[in-house]
Amino acid sequence: MALIPCAACGHTISTEAPSCPSCGHPGANAKGGRDGLARIAGTVAGSYISAQMLASIIVGSVAIVSFAAIMIAVILKG
Repeated sequence: MALIPCAACGHTISTEAPSCPSCGHPGANAKGGRDGLARIAGTVAGSYISAQMLASIIVGSVAIVSFAAIMIAVILKG
């Protein structure tokens, strides 16, 4: 077992790890069989997105919806 840097975030991971524990990027071991299927399903399900990025997307979406609601209220009032 060797430690290598993650291709996406640079965090040190094991060559045996199916994905990076920091960012979820598929590891070198995620080839074929179950690991390949888990890698594909994880990418589709969104585990490839880091928690920080997911939080940013949620906060941004709430901010945009809130701004739109305020603008609609201002337009309808005036």
